[in-house]
Amino acid sequence: MNEILGFVNEKTKVLVILKENQLQIDGKSICPLNQQEIANLVPCGKLKVNQILKELIDDGYVEMLHTKGRYIVTSKGEGILKKMALTK
Repeated sequence: MNEILGFVNEKTKVLVILKENQLQIDGKSICPLNQQEIANLVPCGKLKVNQILKELIDDGYVEMLHTKGRYIVTSKGEGILKKMALTK
């Protein structure tokens, strides 16, 4: 993970983790990690990740598929990461 992440907040870390752990599934870039796995990578608690994911979804940076534990970083989310130069 990018060393700059040591200087950013947990919300940004969750967004970067979702982006960096995407897999191609049915032609879509999907992050298959569940909330506990994301929490372990941040690191923070699962409840905090749940709250952050709700905020990211409400703000349009992430979409959640109907299948539990599947997240898509939207073009808005990718755009903010590029502006912050935290992902490629």
